[in-house]
Amino acid sequence: MRTEEFDFDTEKRVMPADPVELRGKKRENGRMVVLDRSADTVEHTVFSDIVDHLRPGDLLVLNDSYMLSNTLTFRHGDRTLDLNVYGHEPGGTNIVKISSGEQLRPREALTSVDDERLTCTLLESQPDDLWKVAFEPAELLIETLDRHGRRVDENIHLDPTSWREQPDAYRSVYAKTPGSLEIPSAGLHFSKELLDRVVDKGVELAYITLHVGATEILAVRHISAEKVEDHEVRPEYFEIGSEAATRLTRAVSEGRRVVAVGTTVMRALESLPIDKESGGTIEPRKDWTDLYIHPGYRFKIIDVLLTNLHRPRSSHIVLTAAFGGKDLVMRSYSEIVDDGEYEFDMFGDSMLIL
Repeated sequence: MRTEEFDFDTEKRVMPADPVELRGKKRENGRMVVLDRSADTVEHTVFSDIVDHLRPGDLLVLNDSYMLSNTLTFRHGDRTLDLNVYGHEPGGTNIVKISSGEQLRPREALTSVDDERLTCTLLESQPDDLWKVAFEPAELLIETLDRHGRRVDENIHLDPTSWREQPDAYRSVYAKTPGSLEIPSAGLHFSKELLDRVVDKGVELAYITLHVGATEILAVRHISAEKVEDHEVRPEYFEIGSEAATRLTRAVSEGRRVVAVGTTVMRALESLPIDKESGGTIEPRKDWTDLYIHPGYRFKIIDVLLTNLHRPRSSHIVLTAAFGGKDLVMRSYSEIVDDGEYEFDMFGDSMLIL
């Protein structure tokens, strides 16, 4: 399928740089586009109306990961370099971007300015000025990012003062697990009160963890290939605990709808070795997913998707089109862009696909 089919005019696209709470708004008051696949309709509403579209017995699956600061300073000889950590990789390696005018070479070792116990060994240069590296000890990386990291990012231009003083504004209200290097953003629209209304309706909640990483880098999610099938995404780590596995197994066996809050949940659950047709037990799991979903993919578990409004020619809009149907999704984006008031990306509005 040609990538140009997922293009649209970006001149009217609004992309806020701050979370809604820092702009004097309530989380649930954003706009939402509802796509009904069976009726082939597009409805324009507000996010708080999501309660009306959920059914008693639905299983709402949420990603409880939250975003860390991503930038640390390391020594390179008698100089210092900023390392922007963009993603975790299988095998204990990481993907970083290094701000430096110097010539760097594989096998060079750098030492953290903030904690000298943490070192970084350069392993392999990557496209788009990225490096594959190994941090040692690996378990110290998240702690150091959490305690000493700064936020420097080409994807999200954060106010550093707000980021440090009001971190909860950048997290979902149910976030509890540090590890993401970009924002798991679809769930930002829920307030605690709205989630209570969802539960009161008879909707069940399940929490999984997927640490968002290098898949969110603009150069990675933007599809430059002529055909979407020729694009590649990077792996991301996920965990499904025993309670979530039990709830998922029960929902699947009883034929209840599984609602994915975000493309992160979609990738994690669709990577499981089970589908609704054959049934079976979903086991607790710690794994990596490199699943790239594009039109033609056969969905195994997810029945409803909540997601953000995405950039053109991105792996995210291709995933959305695979689930909602290309014609319906791109028709909705035409209406969204013509409206001129919808907000895109991390801190923007949302789309619910039924």
